[in-house]
Amino acid sequence: MPSRNGPLLRKHAGKNQEETQISDFQELLVDPPLQEIYNYWHSLLGGRRMPARKDVDPVQIPRYLSDLMLIDVQNDPRRFRYRLIGTRIVSASAEDRTGQFFDDVYFFKHYPETFEHYNLVVDNAAPHLSLEPFRNYSNNTSYQAKRLILPLANDGETVDMLMVYFHFTTGPFAKR
Repeated sequence: MPSRNGPLLRKHAGKNQEETQISDFQELLVDPPLQEIYNYWHSLLGGRRMPARKDVDPVQIPRYLSDLMLIDVQNDPRRFRYRLIGTRIVSASAEDRTGQFFDDVYFFKHYPETFEHYNLVVDNAAPHLSLEPFRNYSNNTSYQAKRLILPLANDGETVDMLMVYFHFTTGPFAKR
């Protein structure tokens, strides 16, 4: 059983020594929404390592938009900025972080390992699945959510954006 703050799965479909084959990674996605978002992302590859942001069509995934985020990736130095945050994520956290950098967000000061998951995806240009200790600081509640981070790259090689899907597993936002 994973620890409360630790990742559910440290495996990712990447190119380093801990490489997990794509089919093995897909087997880790036991929840249908996670499978569907991953399969959608994978269908956009078109022979590239990663799809581009322009390939993602919200019309194709309307039922998942409220649980999705788009994160800009800046390099030199590396920083992450919230570009778009789904409405259920905003409701669950009780804050809209759109436009903010991760290093300015209170959550990342308490859960630095979460920040490292995002770095892992950029470094390996590969998807990552983990258990997110999701916090609402306004009412001091905690939930658990499986977080699927999917890399996007305008040039098909260098990660410049992340598509992040939250599948809440506990609390009022868990779909039953």
